Amino acid sequence: MNRFPVFRISGTPRERGRQFGQLASEQIRNNVRAYERTFREGAAIQWKDATAYAAQFIPWIEQYDQEIMEEIRGISEGAELDLLDVLALNVRSEIITNLGDTSTSHKADGCTCIAAVAPATQNRETLLGQNWDWINLVGAGLVVVEIEQPPRPTILMITEAGIVGKIGMNADGIGVCLNFLRTNEKALGVPIHIVLRGILNSRTLPQAIRQVTRLPRGTAANYLIAHREGETVGVETAPVRYEVFYPPDGHIVHTNHFVGARMQAADCVRMGAADTYLRLGRASKLLAARQGSIDADCFKHIFQDHAGTPEGICRHGEVTTSESDEMVDCTLFSIVMNLTAGTMELTPGKPCENVYETYGFSQNE
Repeated sequence: MNRFPVFRISGTPRERGRQFGQLASEQIRNNVRAYERTFREGAAIQWKDATAYAAQFIPWIEQYDQEIMEEIRGISEGAELDLLDVLALNVRSEIITNLGDTSTSHKADGCTCIAAVAPATQNRETLLGQNWDWINLVGAGLVVVEIEQPPRPTILMITEAGIVGKIGMNADGIGVCLNFLRTNEKALGVPIHIVLRGILNSRTLPQAIRQVTRLPRGTAANYLIAHREGETVGVETAPVRYEVFYPPDGHIVHTNHFVGARMQAADCVRMGAADTYLRLGRASKLLAARQGSIDADCFKHIFQDHAGTPEGICRHGEVTTSESDEMVDCTLFSIVMNLTAGTMELTPGKPCENVYETYGFSQNE
């Protein structure tokens, strides 16, 4: 059995952060080293410039949610790291997109996301999942964390250690997955990973959508959100504009390019990987073929698909003459959430090579 480290934290925002920082200190330090190298080699950004840029987002995070900023401060204290080092982890998407040299920056995480609800699902369940593709170097820094934060809902998510919001679900039935998008627009606003935490802090789908749209954002992303009551939406965003998608057939797929008409002017995905179009079409076709009988195994079958290999849905990557294996984009985890049952299944690495293991809330164990 190959499972991710699991940490459970609780208390005040500062206490939760300190606990996370102490428990995951090794993984957080791994991530700081990994992003120092990623920024330098992948986007021609020096760490001192990255942390200075990240500092400009503090007022945005505090305006969005002061508790989240307190948790970040606690993480830096618990891990005994400078606040700006931890902040740079939480702003890493904006640093790469907005500060990076576009002639060298070609990395784009975000991957292939799927949601399905009744009547598309076999047992009328609400299912949500994705393959998360990013550089091998950060794989060692992935952890599962359960956050008890009354009166807000308890969260169960997989994250890069030190980052306060990522991919996961909460005890009230909200779940979220992420597609990183590229935009020509550069602005200060709420960072992607802070928005993800805001979504996971929500109790209803309207609240979750509002957490995406209520303030300008630091860069572009698609947030695929679902609720166990049987509804799902995609919220496609640039720094100011956004578009919300509701799936009439009960299922939705998103990859790493804009699909909304009002958003396509912001799209500069052509500077990134072109495989996003094949992955969108391939996953949509495989999902549509199972209309009315979609289940978790259907999701897993799609996430193991190799059409277009090595840049398919199950991404194996390809080493070029200019980069090491550590810097290759690969599927680092695959996740399938059953929001009806309140469980999530994860593979550490590519789903074609690893078994899905089940994770749940501690009160249900």
